Amino acid sequence: MAVTKDEMLAAVKAQRDAFMAELPVPAAIRKDRLKRSVAMLVDHGQAFVDAMSEDFGHRSAEQSWMADITVSIRTLKHSSKSLDKWMRPERRKLDFPLGLLGAKGIVEFQPKGVVGIIAPWNFPVQLTMGPIAGAFAAGNRVMVKSSEYTPTVAALFEEVGPKYFDVTEALFLSGGPDVGKAFAELPFDHLLFTGATGIGKHILHAAADNLTPVTLELGGKSPTIIGRSADVGTATQRIALGKMMNAGQICLAPDYLMVPREQEEMVVEGMKKAVSVMYPTLLDNPDYTSVMNSRHRDRLTGYLDDARAKGAEVIEVNPANEDFASSNGNKMPLYLVRNPTDDMKVMQEEIFGPVLPIKTYEKVEEAIDYVN
Repeated sequence: MAVTKDEMLAAVKAQRDAFMAELPVPAAIRKDRLKRSVAMLVDHGQAFVDAMSEDFGHRSAEQSWMADITVSIRTLKHSSKSLDKWMRPERRKLDFPLGLLGAKGIVEFQPKGVVGIIAPWNFPVQLTMGPIAGAFAAGNRVMVKSSEYTPTVAALFEEVGPKYFDVTEALFLSGGPDVGKAFAELPFDHLLFTGATGIGKHILHAAADNLTPVTLELGGKSPTIIGRSADVGTATQRIALGKMMNAGQICLAPDYLMVPREQEEMVVEGMKKAVSVMYPTLLDNPDYTSVMNSRHRDRLTGYLDDARAKGAEVIEVNPANEDFASSNGNKMPLYLVRNPTDDMKVMQEEIFGPVLPIKTYEKVEEAIDYVN
């Protein structure tokens, strides 16, 4: 459903009024909200898994259960279990002369109020429910703006959310960039954003007028360094697992490798072998996730074209020699990029997909200097 800024402002006011009336927020109420969050995921886990696959074009069901549903439930339960400890006041030592006068210093942790959460598309359930776990544990109310790239997941949150929460406790919203911009401009007591660095800059500007405290979880280049003493077989197996999960669409996926020069060929062969063992086929493999959409596939293809044009060797890791060009979907095999240079887009932008540049070094200090 389309939502206006005035409607969102009214929702913030309703949540804040309810929050103020409830203060101080008891542990029992916080635990109840966490418990209802768990129930929502338990009751509708399969529906969320199906929704994520529809939004991605195809997404591994096992991966969705593990990384989105199970991880979220564990986070919510951990928050509930830890809540009494987190709420406990902490003693602080006082500076002279207050300590001599018999005063005691205590920090009591209090909720902020209404927390805004702007969720990304790559783990649309986990990166919604994880922040909700923290917000509810701290005694806050939440408003969530889901990604426009996962409209099915967003619609499901909007459908099932009211079955478990009053709108003054948790409100789920969807919409395009215009709604996202208006959402970031709301007078939240805290705002969390997970996503691209470029968008994060706009979020920070939008929140500034209200002096809203902001937490940004943005992209990066996530280097992986292989030392000379490493077991290359084990290392490449683990790197392949981290890179191929969610088709590399994870902020923690290895973005580029730094390997000893004399081991480069061994690492390339190790990567090929590891991928072939995990994914002997890709196109019809239910365990291999698609690139999110054609826009992101074209972006990744553009990175590869740019690398080739500037002298890189691009190796396609396609164990079954499948024809991806004739596919109607957006699945991509892993591409290894040898001899990348700093003027290539693959070394300038966060890759966020199944493309892995491999750089070499003579001394490990060179690798550390390069990363820094």
